[in-house]
Parts: sequence; structure tokens; C-alpha cells
Amino acid sequence: MATKTVKLENFAEVLRKDTKVRIADYRSAVVKGVIRSIPGLVKASPVDTGLYAASWDFSVSEEEAILGNFAPHAPIIESGARPFTPPLGPLLAWAKRVLKSPSQPPDYDNEVWALAIGTRNKIADEGMKPRNILRKQIPVIIENIRKELKKIG
Repeated sequence: MATKTVKLENFAEVLRKDTKVRIADYRSAVVKGVIRSIPGLVKASPVDTGLYAASWDFSVSEEEAILGNFAPHAPIIESGARPFTPPLGPLLAWAKRVLKSPSQPPDYDNEVWALAIGTRNKIADEGMKPRNILRKQIPVIIENIRKELKKIG
């Protein structure tokens, strides 16, 4: 065990300096732990166009760290949605990609139309189930932060 002798009149200043160092260490551990976790989030992300997987971002300020996915459809992927009727255009483009159809808009082939309309009807009846990509990764993120804290000592 290392010891340090501090005169009582200097105690407040030493404590202030040590606290600043510890806070900087903790912030660094959080940043490194979260950065270590981002590849797992990308790997767990559904991939269609790649926008969702590419939209994971992390920012740090003096008082907070924010990790999130900033794709327009991220809230629906993460938390799901109640039944609603989505627009047909994006579903047609999605069905074309899924089926690898050579057909072009507006003359999509019957299979593309059937998949798009069937999907729209299912979403209108059942909504969309949550995927909980971030929620499922939280234990991994916390463990990565703990590993970084252990390195600090």
C-alpha cells in the first residue's frame, strides 16, 4: 500500500487535485469502454441499406456521455411501433432489395408488390416488434467500462 503524507493545511488542495485526476480517469474509462462496445452494436444491427448500422455515434461533454443511433428509423428499430400504415414507396424499394428483383419503378414485378403490400398490411395490423439492439448491449457496455476501470487501478 502506498502512503502519502499531507499537512492538514494542504489537505483540501491535495484532495481537490486528486479528485480532478480521478474524475478524468473515470471519464477516460467510460469513453474507452463505450468505444470498445460500438463494434458489437454495429454487428447486432439489422442491415438493409446499412444506414442504421452506420449511424451509431458517441459524444462526451463535461457532464455526460451519450451513445445512440441517430438513423431516422432508429427509434422504431429499438422500441418498436404500434400498428400504423406505412407509406408504400419505401416498402416497395425494400421488397425490391430483399427479393433482388431486377424490376424498376414504377413497374415492379408482382412478387415485389405482393411482399410490400403484405408487409404494409402486417404492420397495419400488428405494428412492429422492438429489436432492443442498444438495450441488449448495455451489459456488454458496462463490462467494457469495468475492464477499463480495472486498468486504471
